[in-house]
Amino acid sequence: MASVKKQYSEQELKTLNEASAAIFRTIETSKKVLIATHENPEGDAISSAIAMGLFLTALNKEVYLYDKDQIPNNIKFLPGSEKFLNEFPNESIDLLIVVDCGEFSRIGSKYEQLSDINKIINIDHHFTNTGFGHLNLVLPDASSTGEVLFYLFLAYGASACKASYSPYDNFLGDKFSEPLPCDPDERKNILSFITGDIALSLYTSILTDTGSFHYSSSNKRSFYICSVLNEYDLDPSKIATEIFETKPAEMYFLLGKSLSTLEFALSGKVASMTGTKKMIEDVLKDGGGNRINGLYENFVNYPRSIQGVEIAIFFRETGPGQYRLNFRSKSYANVAYVAEKFGGGGHKFAAGCKVSGDLSEIKKEVYKYCGEVI
Repeated sequence: MASVKKQYSEQELKTLNEASAAIFRTIETSKKVLIATHENPEGDAISSAIAMGLFLTALNKEVYLYDKDQIPNNIKFLPGSEKFLNEFPNESIDLLIVVDCGEFSRIGSKYEQLSDINKIINIDHHFTNTGFGHLNLVLPDASSTGEVLFYLFLAYGASACKASYSPYDNFLGDKFSEPLPCDPDERKNILSFITGDIALSLYTSILTDTGSFHYSSSNKRSFYICSVLNEYDLDPSKIATEIFETKPAEMYFLLGKSLSTLEFALSGKVASMTGTKKMIEDVLKDGGGNRINGLYENFVNYPRSIQGVEIAIFFRETGPGQYRLNFRSKSYANVAYVAEKFGGGGHKFAAGCKVSGDLSEIKKEVYKYCGEVI
């Protein structure tokens, strides 16, 4: 697949503006809103859901946050993280907003129960997104779903103050000087629907999904947006410490076990690690048995960092003969192509899928498709 475009066409910009206007109309006519994201959530998923929830709460909407799985410990510092439900609310929901989720089924088991909701808004940045919403706002060139929400909140602010301003034209068009107005009053009005807590959530979203600005998704827009968000007196050092330097000791014991499974394929261009349920059980048993969320989070980045490796894969056992595969590529290989072969998806440089079967046979098949993109 060709590399993602850096600019959007005039028609695409028009479509984006129309989508945001339709989203605003739908929000205004809704009262009870459920915000959901994908199972096994990471920073962008949780941060985006929280930011959307805070935005809607400020508009006097009754908001419910849902994710099937427990959120990772290193994201729990965000305001409202304790409000996530692991079961669908009993209330009658008139609007569902799904963030950072490429396909409807990834919300998790029993997702079909949500299909009857009359209004579904899909906000995402995965180019493999299936467009499952009644309204879809998907920007594949955005660094994160948090970046997409930043544009949306700016557009709402501009609409509310009747400013002749389009964040999409300013941020995604050919010109990039000062995307936001320099006039203090106009700037304040356009940013009026981004509070300090929303800014913190959006910043966390971008920081996590760019790998602390290590990944190719980092660009001048993502840096600019974070500079704007820092006008809200964020503490970048403290945020980075919470996200990247607040790990439980059990994670490192687990990492040691997983690193022992490191193997290479395709002349060292592919490296993989495996994490089993028994590894977690052994580590947690030795540590007193306390449940810890997200222990395998970002383990795929360890083989990715090895010199000469282009594709890294983490095989995580989720049940007997069942595995969740995380793919990362370093510079050119399209791992979304590989994930799609197994019914998954994602980005060119980061993707995932679920596979069932014998692990050795799964690896053979996965390495075969990796060979087609290297």
